[in-house]
Amino acid sequence: MVGQPLDGVLNQAQRNTLEIVDFIFHIIDPEAPGKVIKLDEVQLQDKQKTFFLDRLRDIAEGTQYVFNPDAVNLQEQSQQLIEDRDGFVELSYLMTQEFARLHRGQMSAGVFIVSVVKYLADAHDWQQLAFLVKMDQQESFAYSYEEIDGRRLAVVNEIPNALNENKHAIQKSALIDPVNQFAWDVLAFDRVKKPVLSDYFQSFLGVIERQQDAALTRMAYSAVRKWAKDVPRDQLPPGEDVNTYRERALNYLNDHDTFETDAFLDSVVKDENAERKAQHMGALRDALAENGVAGQSFRPRPDSLPKKQRKQVYETSEGVTIIYEGSREEAGMHIEDIDGGGKRITIETHQLTPKG
Repeated sequence: MVGQPLDGVLNQAQRNTLEIVDFIFHIIDPEAPGKVIKLDEVQLQDKQKTFFLDRLRDIAEGTQYVFNPDAVNLQEQSQQLIEDRDGFVELSYLMTQEFARLHRGQMSAGVFIVSVVKYLADAHDWQQLAFLVKMDQQESFAYSYEEIDGRRLAVVNEIPNALNENKHAIQKSALIDPVNQFAWDVLAFDRVKKPVLSDYFQSFLGVIERQQDAALTRMAYSAVRKWAKDVPRDQLPPGEDVNTYRERALNYLNDHDTFETDAFLDSVVKDENAERKAQHMGALRDALAENGVAGQSFRPRPDSLPKKQRKQVYETSEGVTIIYEGSREEAGMHIEDIDGGGKRITIETHQLTPKG
């Protein structure tokens, strides 16, 4: 890739072009010698390809990590997965063995998936990434029935090696960029330990967090402030303005222990018009992606925001300035439309103190 590595994650257009280039999994069985059973090939049906590509699109907005230069990491192996097609299966097996070796304590049976995927970075410019997934085995049953003497008799059989086509069956996953297309090296997710990674999974990947919680908090809030300012006034829902979006963004960061992109978007963008809401949510998601925040899971640190940014400001045509932090309701303020296009502002307070 030529030029500066991209700070954000894959955008929606790039995620839509994702395709599987190579795919294999090996069976993780805690009772087997070495805990791993090697496979030579996996044949996916179209439905399964769609399932794994959907999961890949999910993690294409994961928490950003970089390879730790002071520890063993997967950069070289991931690059080899992409460049050495003939050695793909053997290398994937060795990686699965290392994943199983590092796991301490009880390990769930399942499969460890190793895949190479490609996406269209720009017109005619296909780029490749490595994709790793630990997927747990889950009990499943199949049934059939037959009619005997006018009665329907069902026969239920257990499927011992079932993989549930449910994203909750995916326990750990990582999307790896070994050639510095992006400023991050790995987008990773751990369902057990979210928003962080299990110690052994982080050790397996050989990564450290790219950005700290405070920096991500500031970038998330900054993205909302800039996006809200750029929304044309004729596209704002009734009663909405720049400050109402900022209020809700700040409230979310104050009230939640973990930042989740979809929940954040739903909290910030309020609109009874479903089509307009979807458009605004898409635009704000893109703004978060450009800032490298979309999809990241972190602990919000609202106290890291500059005090000036946490305050909402209104100024009337008569020169009255209103400054408050939080929501209008918490500030005891109510704004209503009146005849002639004007506004009536009501503020309820326990005490009014002169300043200056």
